[in-house]
Amino acid sequence: MEDEKNDPSEKDNILILLGDYVAVRNFSNTDAGKLFHTICRYALGENIGDLEDKIQVAFSFFKVRLDKNRKKWEKTRKARIESGKLGGLANQANANFAKQNKQTVANLPVNVSVSDSVSVGVNDIKNSVNNIKNKASPSDAIITILEDLNKRTKSKKGFSPSAKVNQNLIKARMSEGFTVENFITVNEKKVKQWLHDPAMSKYLRPETLYGKKFDGYLNEVVCDLPATNSNSLNKNKFQSADERRITKNRKNFEKAFQEINNGS
Repeated sequence: MEDEKNDPSEKDNILILLGDYVAVRNFSNTDAGKLFHTICRYALGENIGDLEDKIQVAFSFFKVRLDKNRKKWEKTRKARIESGKLGGLANQANANFAKQNKQTVANLPVNVSVSDSVSVGVNDIKNSVNNIKNKASPSDAIITILEDLNKRTKSKKGFSPSAKVNQNLIKARMSEGFTVENFITVNEKKVKQWLHDPAMSKYLRPETLYGKKFDGYLNEVVCDLPATNSNSLNKNKFQSADERRITKNRKNFEKAFQEINNGS
């Protein structure tokens, strides 16, 4: 009976890269444990149930890789099965051919090389690999970042991870040392500030968020606005031009409304 270890019907491992860990290295032990159980249960095909927002965002990053590796493994497994079938048939055909013709390698013409067919196969494989590398396929990190932004802005179409301009922006910031978690933080901050502001909501896009001001957005201190009826308001108390403009508009509206009530 064939050894069960050679049975390719079930996948018994998952791949997690160090880059995956870097994105969630600041998680508490509790959150890290929840994420770990979610990853393993998903890989085993079990129901992971409803997740907390933080765990859901982090897991979506790992899910992309798990799904991609699962598809790759399935493709490889099928190819090996087919290759095994073809190999068996080829061996039998070669044996029959040798028996019928009683030929040996010594009888082959000198200009025929057994390695010819092998070299052609290797070149074909190299060409295929180069073609794949030349395609602009988005990385797991880019997919995670843009999926998070699209989810927060509730965009129907959403910003595409396959768009070269979006890939270049994210790669540029990552080359400066920023992590996936940093992008998620910027998404969260700016969506809260701009989503319901008609003048600023149009800037919730990769071109603005992930440009040269990325570090400023990441480290921006977000303060709650003080009461609008206070006499001590001044623009120096706010951390952004957006907050100053919103407060100024509120003050002007309240002033005009007061004048109407006073009959002036």
